[in-house]
Amino acid sequence: MGTITFEGKEFVSKEGETVLDCLLRLGVSVTNSCKSGVCHSCILKTTSEIEGKSQKGLSDSKKKAGLFLSCQQQVADRMEVFSPDANTLFIDAIIVDQKRVSDSVVVVKVRPLQDFSFTAGQFINIVRGDGHCRSYSIAGRTGDSELELHIRKVPNGILSNWFYDEQLINEKIKISEANGECSLTTEMKGKNLLLIGVGTGLAPLYGVVQDALESSIVEKINLIHGSFTFDGLYYCERLKELEQKNHSFDYYPLFLKGDEREGFIKGDIVEFVKKFNFEASNTIVMICGDPVIVKSLKQTIFLAGVPSRSILSDPFVSKY
Repeated sequence: MGTITFEGKEFVSKEGETVLDCLLRLGVSVTNSCKSGVCHSCILKTTSEIEGKSQKGLSDSKKKAGLFLSCQQQVADRMEVFSPDANTLFIDAIIVDQKRVSDSVVVVKVRPLQDFSFTAGQFINIVRGDGHCRSYSIAGRTGDSELELHIRKVPNGILSNWFYDEQLINEKIKISEANGECSLTTEMKGKNLLLIGVGTGLAPLYGVVQDALESSIVEKINLIHGSFTFDGLYYCERLKELEQKNHSFDYYPLFLKGDEREGFIKGDIVEFVKKFNFEASNTIVMICGDPVIVKSLKQTIFLAGVPSRSILSDPFVSKY
């Protein structure tokens, strides 16, 4: 057990409880999403001593300022915690386009209202006016002035249903800085890319494909996009057009349930990857989508001979 002093009030934690879970249990509103230290939406500030893992992935300036991931920090005795200045974590943005591309996926474009930088493959946190927060991957190329997001409508999802069902052009939101490890780096020069996306896990990989084709950093790009049903596949025509125009890019659209479709692969994505022929020692693998499937695919790729340092992933959290 420990105590937290937050905004002038004292809270007592349960044994082994994180700062975030303690505050949420006691009715304190704290922006959060994944609770696994990935999305960085639950950042708080402290003057107390904290564990190294609670600052993993934060910039040096944020670490020095006492910012930490409240979902990763267990409550210590007599912790003093503050809400950081929201302007240091989020900037204003506006929704400028919204198109439903399937019966469950909507493509939303967001324009930041001040300078914003990102690398293709990264993700941002979006905060609605009522404080609800969710992480979404950027599907555009590095340097795009508008951020393209692919959002899957989740049953009872607070934000995903809002994005899909409501008319949101000109709606103001807040966005965080970009994070995530599924991006191209100069160290990948001369390597091959194997990109595996499940559902809207295609989004960050779509941006990576565009960056890779324009920069010619890598030699060969294989993109496997899987879905439970055929209707869950989207952007097929765009990706097939890219495949036809670029000899270094191959696209494999795959679905599990339903009738056979010409030009598409029917089957389980994990089993397909197990049989997929690629040069394990010279390939960087990026995997995005449902956490359970991502975990299984990472294990499959590792057993195929790809070292763990060459396997990058961003599992999605779909509760919103």
